[in-house]
Amino acid sequence: MAKKRTFSKEEVLKDYKLANESRQVSLLGRREVLGGKANFGLFGDGKEIPQIVKAKFFQNGDWRSGYYRDQTFMMAAGLSNLDIFFAQLYGDTDLTRNPDNGGRLMNSHFATRSLDEKGEWKDLTKQKNSSGDISPTAGQMPRLLGLALASKVFRNSPEMWESARKFTVKGNEIAFGMIGDASTSEGHFFETINAAGVLQVPIALSIWDDGYGISVPKKYQTTKEDISELLKGFVADDKMPGIRLYSCMGWDYAALYEMYEEGIAVCRKEMVPVVFHVRELTQPQGHSTSGSHERYKSVERLAWERDHDCIPRMRKWIIKEKIATSEELDALKPMR
Repeated sequence: MAKKRTFSKEEVLKDYKLANESRQVSLLGRREVLGGKANFGLFGDGKEIPQIVKAKFFQNGDWRSGYYRDQTFMMAAGLSNLDIFFAQLYGDTDLTRNPDNGGRLMNSHFATRSLDEKGEWKDLTKQKNSSGDISPTAGQMPRLLGLALASKVFRNSPEMWESARKFTVKGNEIAFGMIGDASTSEGHFFETINAAGVLQVPIALSIWDDGYGISVPKKYQTTKEDISELLKGFVADDKMPGIRLYSCMGWDYAALYEMYEEGIAVCRKEMVPVVFHVRELTQPQGHSTSGSHERYKSVERLAWERDHDCIPRMRKWIIKEKIATSEELDALKPMR
């Protein structure tokens, strides 16, 4: 039997605190939009815990190609913070307050800057990198493939290592992808998965599965209601290469840690595509500020989502494992 991981109290409480802060800004952000102080809001509530865990394995030189639910990942990776979150929500054009895009992207569309203030290339191997998000669903997938392919090209081209030293360290970088479960119905998703399996490139893709695509449940958009079932034909075996496929509940901090630690190590060492299907996530405020999920989710479904919310679930685990007390956890929650 594998030895049970021991988590440090400092790390767990830091993660729990960040999860609560990110949740609170999602709630406040919706209020700001509905109060007329911002135009539109898309938030990452319900996905905080798996994003925090995945960010632990995001290294300098790596790239992200994700979407508008990834605020907690960006904060955990040190690429965003609470001030930047609100500056972006308000469309602030001051780069000192909104350094990602200066108001040139839709809110919750994340990016990092590859050029310095003089227009010169930064050393991208010494920073964590994020391509600028785009709005079309699954539009991040072809870019994810390209970023991963670049690593393979660099790895197989030693003659480029010196001239490309600001872009790669011998092709050892991997591409982190994030996508919602509903967007896996898009053609770009399957084209990218197929191409990644053929090309054998280092993609670490997470599918955040909350059971809905806006108001449409999985049974109306995904065969067998399970994207992992559909991807099994792409999985590598003893005879042929393909993808590596992992699955885990999005509210299980310890299991998420084990899954990402193992899967991303495989991706980084073997430079192969790895897909993580993160199940049983929730969306506490619905899809966006344009609607209310109470209008299309049953009372039973809403109760299930409250019970499976990843933050209260992490709290129960912390107390059960005697990592911290209820009073210690209460002290970490931001004021409402």
